[in-house]
Amino acid sequence: MLIYQIKIEIKPYKSDEFTKSMRSLSPKIRKQKGCLGYSVYQDSEKENTYTLVGEWKTRQAMEKHFQTHDLEVLIGATRVLGETLEMKIAEVVETGGFELAREQIAQQQRKSVMEDFE
Repeated sequence: MLIYQIKIEIKPYKSDEFTKSMRSLSPKIRKQKGCLGYSVYQDSEKENTYTLVGEWKTRQAMEKHFQTHDLEVLIGATRVLGETLEMKIAEVVETGGFELAREQIAQQQRKSVMEDFE
């Protein structure tokens, strides 16, 4: 699974327009082949900052999405309505629930203990 994250700072007077655009665009993106999820989050401390998260089954599906009209519209909207844009792409190597979280915490605790003895 691949994930891309786009963090956008919207011009203060353009926030409502951006939100309306995303309400229209997000369902279209979610219907694209290989899309596992697409979400828009508003920062709780910076009201004009939004994070878009797209989850894709394969790299090919994500790359095909990058070539769609929907992404062109999204980037165009952020150019007009936004002040800054930062994009990150990551490959997920493992997913899980509480058990995975407990394993990772325990692993980090063991690692910390070992570092204390060095």
